Amino acid sequence: MRRVHYADVSSAARALMMVPAPDRVAVCDGFLRRAARADRYRQFTGKAHPLWGTGSLMEVARWHPMPPEPGFDNPAYCAAMRVVLGCLQRRAFSRTRS
Repeated sequence: MRRVHYADVSSAARALMMVPAPDRVAVCDGFLRRAARADRYRQFTGKAHPLWGTGSLMEVARWHPMPPEPGFDNPAYCAAMRVVLGCLQRRAFSRTRS
């Protein structure tokens, strides 16, 4: 997966806002897996993956419906951001343990 920036996290959180809360971690983990696969595809072929783009989290998230970006005064957005950041942290931690 390509380096993650604020716009990636924001896009994933906005997409997760449309997902029932109990399903958000699983959906986010799916976003991360697809972004990683798209990045490997890009590195191998030199082309963007036909569905998931070039390996950014934003490109994967944008395949899903999402509301306009709210502010941090929106509790649902803050909760979705925490899910994305938690998934990224867990992924980074598991990679350091491998």
